[in-house]
Amino acid sequence: MEDLIKLIGQPPLTFDYTTGTARYQNLTRLGPQNVHLIPPPGAPNGTVGLQACELLAGPGHARYDPGYTLESITTWVVPLLILLGNVNYASFDAQKYWNQITVALHLLGNPIHAMWSLLAKLDVKRRIEVRCRDSLRNVEDGEDGVWIYSAILYALDDFNFSFDFEHHFSSLMETARSGAAEDQEACKRAAIELTVSRVNNTRRALFAILGYVTAITAKIIRANLSEKDGRHIFSAIALREVNFWIICAIILSAKVGGFPSEWKSVGVLVDLQVKLDPAPFRLRPIEPWSGGNYTWRPRKNTCRVSTSSDRRFLVLGFLAFVSITASMAASFALSYNTPTKGVGVRSTVELSYWSWWCFNAIFTYVTDQYGSPSKKRWLYNIAKDGMAAVFMILFLFSSWTGWWNSCFYFSTALHEHKGRNYAYIDPVKMESDVGGLMQMAFPIIIALGISSQLALTAFMIWFSQGRVHPPAMDAREPEIVFRNLLLEHPAQIMPWRSTSVALPAAPRNSSTSLLQDYEMESFLPCRRESARGFAQP
Repeated sequence: MEDLIKLIGQPPLTFDYTTGTARYQNLTRLGPQNVHLIPPPGAPNGTVGLQACELLAGPGHARYDPGYTLESITTWVVPLLILLGNVNYASFDAQKYWNQITVALHLLGNPIHAMWSLLAKLDVKRRIEVRCRDSLRNVEDGEDGVWIYSAILYALDDFNFSFDFEHHFSSLMETARSGAAEDQEACKRAAIELTVSRVNNTRRALFAILGYVTAITAKIIRANLSEKDGRHIFSAIALREVNFWIICAIILSAKVGGFPSEWKSVGVLVDLQVKLDPAPFRLRPIEPWSGGNYTWRPRKNTCRVSTSSDRRFLVLGFLAFVSITASMAASFALSYNTPTKGVGVRSTVELSYWSWWCFNAIFTYVTDQYGSPSKKRWLYNIAKDGMAAVFMILFLFSSWTGWWNSCFYFSTALHEHKGRNYAYIDPVKMESDVGGLMQMAFPIIIALGISSQLALTAFMIWFSQGRVHPPAMDAREPEIVFRNLLLEHPAQIMPWRSTSVALPAAPRNSSTSLLQDYEMESFLPCRRESARGFAQP
C-alpha cells in the first residue's frame, strides 16, 4: 500500500466518500492503474479492496447532513412507529398510557409471542363455540343459543385467562338446559350488548396499511425515475421490510377487537350475574397481565375442546413464526442482493433480529409454563422485551445518522475473506449495477414480502377464528335492549331523572332514536361504580 500512499498522499482523517470517488477518478485518468485500484478477483468493475477504499476515502465513518438525517428518519422510521398506533390497545383507568407503551414494547421485542397470543385469543372463541355446540346439541333451539353463550364465555376469558372456564361453562349450560325463559332472555341481552360493544377497527387498520404500502411504492417509483441513490433507498426499504410482520399483527389485533374500557364487560356480566340464580361467575378485576391485554397470553392452550391432547396451539405458534420468518427472508434477500452483493452489515443485523425474536419467544413460552401469571412475571418480560425494542429502534435511527457510512459498511468484509473483500468506489458504476435490479428484482422481492404477510394473515384468521356469527338482528336491537334496561332500572341508570316519569316502550318500527333523547355515555359512571365495588375483593 506504500506505493498507493505515495501516489495519492495521506488519506482524509475521517471518512469522506465524495473525496474518495474524486481521487479514484483522477487516478484512473492518469493512465496505467495502480495494482490496488484493480478490482479484486471476482469483483465487478468500479470496486477496490477494503484497504484501498479506506486510503482513498478515509477511515472510520462520517455523519450525514442533519437535513438528510431528519428527512430520512421522518420518511422511513416514523411511519413504522405510527403504524404501531393502529394496534388495538386495551384501556385501563389505572394504567393510562403506560399500558399502551408496554404493549408496543412487547410487540417490538417479542413479536412471535405477541402474535401467538393474538391467535390463541382468536382460537379461544372457536374452542368455546365447539364446546357449546356439542353441549347444546340435544337442547331445543340449541343452535341459536351457541352464539349467545359463546359471546358470554368469550368475554369471561378476559378474567384470568379462562382458568375458571369449566365452572362458567357448566353453569351456563345448566341455564340453557333449564328452559327458564327469563334467564335465557337475560343471557341473550348480555350477549347482544357484549357483541355490539366490542370494538373492531379493521377498516382503520387496513387504511393504515394501505397508506404504508403506498409510501413504499412511491419511493420505489421515485428511485426508478431518478436513477440516483437507489442503493440507499433499497437498503432503507430492506430495514423496513424486516418489520413487515407488523401488517399481520395489526390485522390480527383488529380482528380480535376489544372493549372500549375495562369496565364495559364487567358491567354487563355483573348485571347478568344478579339476574341468574345461583350466581354463575367468578369475576376478578381485569388486569393487563391476567387477560386484559390480548397480546400477552402466557398459557396458549386454555378452554380445551376435549380432555385429550390438543396440539393446535403449537400450529398457531408456528404460523406466528412463519410470519416473522417471511418478513426477515424478504428483507435479507433485498439486503443480500443490493450491491455490494453478499452478507453485509444490514443483512447481519436482520439475521440478529430474527434470531433474537425466535429465542425470546421460546424462552418466554418455556418460562411461562412454571408458576401462574402474575404482575411480577409480566413486568419482568416487559423489561426484557423493552430493552430489545429500544435497541432495535436505536439501530434504525443509527443507520440514518451516519454510523454505518463507512468503507467497512459498504464492503463485503463480512462475506468474503480478507484478500477478496471489496467496496464500490465508482458511484457511476454502482448506480448502474443497482439500476438493473431496481427495474424488476427489487420490486418483486418487496411485493412478495407484502403479499406473503397478507396471505398468511388471511389463512391465520380462517384457521383460528370462530365460525358462529350472531344471527341477523334488527338494527335497533341494541337500542331496544338499552331502553328495556331503562324501564327496569331507571333510578340506577339515570338517577338524576324522576323515577315517577313513565318511559314509553319503543316499538321495533319506531323511527325515533332513543340516543337522541338520552346520552349512552351517561350510564357508564354508575355501572363503573357498581362494577368496581363488585370486583374488589
